Amino acid sequence: MNVYIKKQNIFWQNFLLKAGILIVTLVFLNVFQNPIRNSFYGISSPVSKVFLQAGSNASSFFNSFTAFGGIQRENSNLKEENQKLLSQLSSLQQSLRDSQQLQSAMNNTKDDNFTILLAGVTGLDSQNDIILIDKGSDDGISENMPLISSRKALYGKVVKVYKNFSQAMLISNKESVVDVKIQNNDPTKPPIYGAIKGSGGLSLYLDLVNSDSEIKEGDVLVTSGLEGIFPADLLVGKITSINKNDVKPFQTAKIQPFFNIKNTDTLFVITDYKLK
Repeated sequence: MNVYIKKQNIFWQNFLLKAGILIVTLVFLNVFQNPIRNSFYGISSPVSKVFLQAGSNASSFFNSFTAFGGIQRENSNLKEENQKLLSQLSSLQQSLRDSQQLQSAMNNTKDDNFTILLAGVTGLDSQNDIILIDKGSDDGISENMPLISSRKALYGKVVKVYKNFSQAMLISNKESVVDVKIQNNDPTKPPIYGAIKGSGGLSLYLDLVNSDSEIKEGDVLVTSGLEGIFPADLLVGKITSINKNDVKPFQTAKIQPFFNIKNTDTLFVITDYKLK
């Protein structure tokens, strides 16, 4: 009986102790709720920040990667658009140059009895002194038509015609011969005639000038029109040095040509001189 009573007392003592602890804990949590939460936040906040920052960095990385791809596409589009604009600008500049050249040529040939057609230079064979122009039979081009600059400097003549382009032989070609006269302002003196021959490499020389004719350095040569292919008074070149030998019936001279094919992209074809 005494043992039973002791067990009951121990049970109630444990129960009351546990209940008291529970009541104290509840009161403690209720009273110190905010400080505990704050402490928990202080402990967990750095950890949360680490994961939050990691997530933010990962998101920024993928967003940056996506944005980089968009920037690349945009940059590629801008480059393509820039190339188009440069091409259009180049075309406009070429059109303006052609218009200026045409106006100059029209002014310089307004008193001449021939018609001109603008042609672009598309190729140069400097070894054979041959050029290509972008006009052919569809444009009314035919063989032996002369080519001149806007300032009436003689370049050569058409030698082979295709549908949309033609080959032209420069006057510096070794097979080229052009009848010329030495321009002088004294009408009392008889004209001096000769022939310009090509020596290749875009160079010329004067030949077939009588040895007793008086020529000098700086004299300007123009076409005489005697061969019937080139109109008279087209600019050819000027004398730079004279080679005279009293034993020979003719004297020769080196000529500086007035054409400059390497810096020329536009010429004019005389289309109807042979028909007159």
